[in-house]
Amino acid sequence: MTAYVALLRGVNVGGRGKVDMRELKKQVEDLGCEDVRTYINSGNVVFRDRRRASTLTRLLEDALGRRVAVRSLADVQALCARIPDGWTNDKVQKSDVGFLLDEPGEELWNALRKDLPPRHVHDWGGEVTVRNVNTVRKLRELMEQLAR
Repeated sequence: MTAYVALLRGVNVGGRGKVDMRELKKQVEDLGCEDVRTYINSGNVVFRDRRRASTLTRLLEDALGRRVAVRSLADVQALCARIPDGWTNDKVQKSDVGFLLDEPGEELWNALRKDLPPRHVHDWGGEVTVRNVNTVRKLRELMEQLAR
């Protein structure tokens, strides 16, 4: 079994895209995924499954009616190795990962908050679902626990 994370796009952002995490957990379990857990209220689901990420992506998008990025534990570990150790998401820095939805891969972005205009939104250049680096690192931790 492989540990995966499903990252839903546009969940509970600015009062829009409301999704109940208990219901989300049940929907993922109903697809046959095991050891399903959600993390924070923004559409992050970790679970185990034998199917491929591409199959799971299609199943989840059909069942949930929204775009989803599915990554394996190996994918997330490789991604975390690319994130510089000094990057964090705090009062000084804004550090995000854009998970590409139309092709495999991720983009990294970091800036000092003092250099950003108010309410800055980074242009990712394509359709992505974004998580800050703190969340990505925590998701890796949860996935590693599932894999034990």
